[in-house]
Amino acid sequence: MKPAAGSRVVGFAYLLAPLTVLTGLFLAPLAVMVAQSVLADTRGGFTLAHYARFFGDSYYLSGLLATFGVALLVTAITVVASYPLAYTYWRASRRLRAVLVILLLSPFYANVVVKVFGWMVVLSRTGPLNTWLQALGAIDRPIDFMDGYTAVVFVSVHRSLPFMVLLLAGALARIDPDLLEAARVCGADAGRVFRTVILPLTIPGALAGGILVFSLTVAAFVVPMLVGGSIAGRFLPVLMYQQITIAQNWAFGAAIGAILLATSMISIALANRAVRAGRLGRIMSERFGG
Repeated sequence: MKPAAGSRVVGFAYLLAPLTVLTGLFLAPLAVMVAQSVLADTRGGFTLAHYARFFGDSYYLSGLLATFGVALLVTAITVVASYPLAYTYWRASRRLRAVLVILLLSPFYANVVVKVFGWMVVLSRTGPLNTWLQALGAIDRPIDFMDGYTAVVFVSVHRSLPFMVLLLAGALARIDPDLLEAARVCGADAGRVFRTVILPLTIPGALAGGILVFSLTVAAFVVPMLVGGSIAGRFLPVLMYQQITIAQNWAFGAAIGAILLATSMISIALANRAVRAGRLGRIMSERFGG
């Protein structure tokens, strides 16, 4: 039975408001940015000179590689670190889960700038980390963690961990307990149960969380700007900011933003396609099942 014309009109009216907000606050600014990136000058005219400048300069290309390389590293570390936490949450009692949820969500209670400043205190030359390492005899003198990629990776992982843990916990919650019991009855130990049952069945959740973490890290501006030190300018969001606010080159800054957006969308689309294919779980199961 086909819906009445009135129902279709009402449904369209309900969609009109969010579509208007999406267009006005998201799509329109992106369109303006892309248009700005291909303007020859203030009088108009089409040009690809700004893109040619980016891809013809090894400095900007290395910045692109650094941005995506750090994002991939942060994603990998976050996935590995999140599995024990998500598994602990999954196997915990109801009362302990309530406590763990509060701890997992606690980073969201503070602004990202506040969290970054907290890490700046921890990672400084006179901070707790250097003090502990010197007390243990691991280092002879303080290390400047704030001048390099170390601090960026530390803070980015801390920022992304709750998202990944919650997504993995959701994937774990969908596992049928009978599958685990059947594996144990067949003689599989805890390690093999994890490799052959838990890991393959949670791969889609890990990939979904990885997409989210990767997106957050690639687009991050505050983290590299505040804790990146001398390498802050190697990240594309910071480069875009410098071109727009310092160099006053809006067109080139817009081109950097468009390149960052396009490369991020391509990366996410490829990962999303892998998730939709649904083959990774079976591949992992076959590889570790023997």
